Amino acid sequence: MSKRKISDYFSKNTNQDDCEPTSSKNSTKTPSTLNKMSNISEKTSVLVPVLNSISQSPSVSVFQDQTESMHANENDISLFVNCRLSDADKFTALKNVWLPLPIFEFPLNQKNKKRGLKFQYKWLLQFNWLAYSKIKNGAYCKFCVVFSKCGGIGNQPLNKLVLEAFDAWKKALENVVTISLLFLMLIILLVYIQNNNHQLLRLLTLIAKIKENRAKLIPIIECLILCGRQEIALRGHRDSGKINVNDDSINDGNFRAILRYRGKGDEFLKQNLENDYRYKYIGSKIQNEMIIACGDIIQKKIVKKINDSQCFSILADETTDISTNEQLTLCVRYLDTQNNMCEDFLQYIKVDSLTGISLSSAIINGLISCGVQCDFLFGQGFDGASNMSGKFNGVQAIIREQYPQAIYVHCAAHSLNLAVSTASNIKPIRNCLGILEKMYVFLKTPKRNNALLIAIDKGDFEPKIRTLKRLCATRWVQRYDAVNDFVELFPCVVAALEIITEWNDSSATDAAILLKAIDSEFLISLQITKFLFSYGLPLCKQLQSKKIDLVEAVCLAEDIISALKNIRINIEQEFNNIFLMAEVIKVN
Repeated sequence: MSKRKISDYFSKNTNQDDCEPTSSKNSTKTPSTLNKMSNISEKTSVLVPVLNSISQSPSVSVFQDQTESMHANENDISLFVNCRLSDADKFTALKNVWLPLPIFEFPLNQKNKKRGLKFQYKWLLQFNWLAYSKIKNGAYCKFCVVFSKCGGIGNQPLNKLVLEAFDAWKKALENVVTISLLFLMLIILLVYIQNNNHQLLRLLTLIAKIKENRAKLIPIIECLILCGRQEIALRGHRDSGKINVNDDSINDGNFRAILRYRGKGDEFLKQNLENDYRYKYIGSKIQNEMIIACGDIIQKKIVKKINDSQCFSILADETTDISTNEQLTLCVRYLDTQNNMCEDFLQYIKVDSLTGISLSSAIINGLISCGVQCDFLFGQGFDGASNMSGKFNGVQAIIREQYPQAIYVHCAAHSLNLAVSTASNIKPIRNCLGILEKMYVFLKTPKRNNALLIAIDKGDFEPKIRTLKRLCATRWVQRYDAVNDFVELFPCVVAALEIITEWNDSSATDAAILLKAIDSEFLISLQITKFLFSYGLPLCKQLQSKKIDLVEAVCLAEDIISALKNIRINIEQEFNNIFLMAEVIKVN
């Protein structure tokens, strides 16, 4: 039965090509009465609205649904999927496939029922390759159904729009537009190939050259990344010129040595290194460019994680490098999507002024230049310097004017360091630490240090360390290592000073003065310092760890305070132990 409305018989006769196709075996003769009615003049089209209203009656709707269903069952696009098609079938699928009428009510499937999304008729008008399947309630690509035999890159399997109906209406328009652009690009490419064969050859040659250059760069970049991960220097005494893979007698740096080693098993890399052409991509400038590119990639990954967390804090401190340039170290602390606490270095920022305004501008501009969304800034951690923590013109105050939710927290490890520094101003403790510093400075020269090594070799025990450490100038708690090493090497230090007192130069006088300074007060102060620093050092390290949070930091501090209170309660017993250890050191 022909798929036409009753109203079509009272309108202008349409061309044969505009009619919906039907299968020949199911076609029936149109009644002569209706043929006559179809030839009525165009003036009778005024009856169409009336007939349209009549067609909305239940009996007429059922009749239309039955005719549409019959036609859809014959030429539905899903019937041509995954079948061996004849030329007639292909023509039908491309030209005479079933198309719904504009008034067709597209059904809701279970997947999109909650959102109320369904197929839109206007998509069929916009994209001529698209076909709707009433049987599958989804969309297909007519050309893909007819001509696709296998997948694309990597022989990927054919699924949506080809073997399976596409029914994800949420992103339907995006996918349909993408496919349309691909069709357009394919047509343009075919036309270009037909009219510009010589230009196509040049293009293919250029593509081949690009692939070759990338193949040359890959092993070089991998060797550079290996050096970075293992924290080994790249440069050597000589790091220029051609590399001879089989010549191991030259030590020209770690980077070139790794390339030489890899070239022994990589013939393509070996040819690249030993060829006489100029560009090998292994020079120092190329290395720096690769390092910068790797740094940019790492930074982008970190910034993405920061923005995804939607909550972060900044950590910043300024310092002077070896070239006397003032640099600001910018780090970020955040909680990633797996609820893991992360603390990452972001970048160094060169600053010309240490005022609060200058440093705050450098921090904000540095975050913005990296792509960090500063609206998610909820915390800032600095030291207690006035230019950082100032209430009115400090960095934290200026940043809070722009981002009020960014709460300032004084660095907990720095606060502990200030407390220990203040406590160490007691005269005996201060004198003890001063003598330790002078001991280190006195014994660090080669000749005097040799006297210490001789005393260690002649000693009755073998210490784990063989040199003294300098007291940390800024981190007072870190001085525990220097104090502990001095206590371990104390007998050897005394023996070395006694050896030096017998020399015939000014060193003998200084050694004698240092020996006189080692009295009972010094030994007791040394044991007290070691004892108390042993409590502060673990806390200081924990406060600087990446994974710690505020609750855990407070709990650790309370545990240390509780331990120190217990020491005060049992102060007599603790001091007796300290006196005994001082006597043992003096006797030895």
